[in-house]
Amino acid sequence: MMVNFKKIYALFLTFVMIFSVAMSVGAETASAASGFYVSGTTLYDSTGKAFKIRGVNHAHSWFKSDSAVAMKAIAATGANTVRIVLSDGSKYTKDDASTVSNLISLATQYKLIAVLEVHDATGSDSTSALDSAVNYWIGLKSILVGKEDRVIINIANEWYGTWDSNGWANGYKSAIPKLRGAGLNHTLMVDAGGWGQYPQSIIDKGKEVFNTDVNKNTMFSIHMYEYAGGNSSQVKSNIDGVLNLGLSVVIGEFGNKHTDGDVDEATIMSYTQEKGVGWMAWSWKGNGSDWAYLDMSNDWAGTSLTSWGNTVINGSYGFKSTSTIAPIFGGGGDSGSISIDTNSYYKLINRNSGKALEVYSHSTSDGGKLAQWSDTGNANQQWKFTVTSDGYHKMTNRNSGKVADVSGKLTSDGAKIVHWSDNGGSNQQWKLVSTGDGYYKLVNRNSGKAMDVLSKSQSDGADIVQWSDNGGSNQQWKLIKVN
Repeated sequence: MMVNFKKIYALFLTFVMIFSVAMSVGAETASAASGFYVSGTTLYDSTGKAFKIRGVNHAHSWFKSDSAVAMKAIAATGANTVRIVLSDGSKYTKDDASTVSNLISLATQYKLIAVLEVHDATGSDSTSALDSAVNYWIGLKSILVGKEDRVIINIANEWYGTWDSNGWANGYKSAIPKLRGAGLNHTLMVDAGGWGQYPQSIIDKGKEVFNTDVNKNTMFSIHMYEYAGGNSSQVKSNIDGVLNLGLSVVIGEFGNKHTDGDVDEATIMSYTQEKGVGWMAWSWKGNGSDWAYLDMSNDWAGTSLTSWGNTVINGSYGFKSTSTIAPIFGGGGDSGSISIDTNSYYKLINRNSGKALEVYSHSTSDGGKLAQWSDTGNANQQWKFTVTSDGYHKMTNRNSGKVADVSGKLTSDGAKIVHWSDNGGSNQQWKLVSTGDGYYKLVNRNSGKAMDVLSKSQSDGADIVQWSDNGGSNQQWKLIKVN
């Protein structure tokens, strides 16, 4: 028999390519499932539960010998997160791998999520300063990989001091791919331009920055002092400006006042609670005489709180009222996924309209649209949930036997949701995320967007689409089991 070696070699190369792609996809999926991840405006932990950061900044790099005492005290306040100031050595004394590993261990011991940040590039417009921070993280890869479920990387504290969106965006559009290319799959946190106080940089260019992340796992941080958080309207418009883009945001630093004016800490704390946004107060201790009002404690052990500390810990929207320990440490998270009875059918009632999710006109054909309609009790308004993986479900209509599907696997706002024969696609998988009061968002696995009644309509027959998570009541659904 004559052997066609060229054909065998071609088949071998094809096998290698397919195997390599499969391994690559498998590795990325495993990584995404093993740590924090961003979906729409929400940060989720590795168990699939929404996680609302309630934390304290700690200036480790300047007070290296006080961190163990400070972190124990911070945990005792009820905080669930600590943001740790580190140095890459370009401006302050470098914190080496052994030190950072120990800090992560301390945070874990005290059930705190660690947000790690490099402080040397603060206020700098230099891309080399940002690159130094990026190289620092890459140099710590050996101690960071495997900690994606308890470490968030805040790339560089307040890099880019100028109030300009373009230079800020260009820097991070280079930094993020470099980190991902090096194999760091953690949730990344990016501070706004203008020393963290220019949220317009995120509003102008945040989408572009986010889209350079192949993992789509980047969130943004505003530092709310006198220029970004000076009054109620400013606080609300800055937060809403980012959320309305479908991006996740945290208040990475804020105080009760600052060098050039007052800060509306009351609105920051109340409005973030309303919007499900995280925050980290500045700071535990060590601010020096000029900024002593920003110290939360008079001593590292937390035996004597300042007025500012008392507000953060015991205030109406402080830790005692709003903080929940991370689910990986046994806490409940901000809001978990519903426990689904996979043997039952459910009606889904929209919060805004009070109407039920249905397959329009009892269609049984692929592509039949989903709509809302007054509750009729009919089978086309009943849905069974089947677990796929990582907290996602298929939603099968009782009348048609077909599943809820984002048409054409589109990822854009306004894409229609239809029903389609089950093909196992990620556009047919949905995560149910509790809003904490009996309603749930349904987030599509393929797009990261929420199931939405178009234009907040309250009319029978209104289209069901996907849209960036904006917290609207038209994106919230109550599940009622059908007897």
